[in-house]
Amino acid sequence: MQTVVSQIAVAFAAGMILNFMPCVLPVIPFKVQALLRETTGTTGSRTMAAVALLAGSLAFFIVLGAVTVGFGLMWGQQFQHPWFRLLLSLFLLAAAMATFTGWSWRLPQAVYRVPTSRQLGAFFTGALAGVLSTPCSGPFLGSVLAFSATRSPQEAMVIFSAIGTGLAFPYLILLLWPGLLSRLSFSSRLAKNFKTLLGFVLLAGSLFFIQGFLSPLVWQAGWMALVGAIGAWLVILFTSGKRAKLRPVLILTVAIVVVAGFRSISLDDGSEGIAWQAFSDQRLEQAVGHPVLVEFTADWCINCKAMERTTFKDNKLLATIETMGVIALQVDLTQVDEQRRAIFDRFGGRAIPYIVVLDKKGQPVQRYTGMVGADTLVEVLRSIDG
Repeated sequence: MQTVVSQIAVAFAAGMILNFMPCVLPVIPFKVQALLRETTGTTGSRTMAAVALLAGSLAFFIVLGAVTVGFGLMWGQQFQHPWFRLLLSLFLLAAAMATFTGWSWRLPQAVYRVPTSRQLGAFFTGALAGVLSTPCSGPFLGSVLAFSATRSPQEAMVIFSAIGTGLAFPYLILLLWPGLLSRLSFSSRLAKNFKTLLGFVLLAGSLFFIQGFLSPLVWQAGWMALVGAIGAWLVILFTSGKRAKLRPVLILTVAIVVVAGFRSISLDDGSEGIAWQAFSDQRLEQAVGHPVLVEFTADWCINCKAMERTTFKDNKLLATIETMGVIALQVDLTQVDEQRRAIFDRFGGRAIPYIVVLDKKGQPVQRYTGMVGADTLVEVLRSIDG
């Protein structure tokens, strides 16, 4: 029982940490708007909004836990279906347009006559946060999911509920702590500019999830257009009124940011990353006598893409791989078949990004679920020869 309680605590922490992962960026605008709606509300209304937000998060994670336990699905498996990513992309696009124009969806009037109708937005925000947290993972999550797979369905449901509670917790604190929330205002200029910025975040999320349906040229053009639009907005924002004298400096600064954005987001920055080979049992057998780095990734995993541009392009890690003769193998889980799922299960994977380091005999030395730094990988690889 003590082990279950400790894992529930770890699951809560894992849920909280998910708030700081790149995958949840598209849901931040919805959470901020849920907070802004309560800036003039009473303590009672804020409490009801907090309960609704938590209920939405719990509803999603309880369903996710039931499906995961009942059907043995992997974390984020719904993103393997192209239609799901397409619908999510269109939803984020519509939300972005609504943010820019001030338009809002209107439900049937009967819904607004329900006493709890105001809390529906907070409920769906909590549920959406859960949906958008599943295409990636964070620290502790892998061990928690592995543990839940060994427990009874009831205990697994409690563990998934703890993840959902942890994910919602920071926003519950903001809703229930009037001193923190009172600093926000719908009418303030800062809030309006912040909402515009969040609209761009929604556009970025929409573009990310739809890029698998587009040719490389089209989605690169989309990223370039987005970065250019953000740059133009910043120029207008920072060169109006009394700040007009700073226009040359600010335009130059924004131009540098836009160019950097083109290179780091839209275009290949020209640097070489790890030369991954597609995983196969034959290549794994041939790698005996060499350290092996195995990565499980997917096109819909935002954290995976972030690691491709950071960890896997780190010069120290690349030099270590070259000097030690490390074999780098990759398993693409964008669309899972039985063979790739069997490989994932064999290595103990529960969520991606997932990295396994093998010694020269092919035995696992270390496993990492979620984002991991280059220095950490360098250290564990060098320990193999130590």
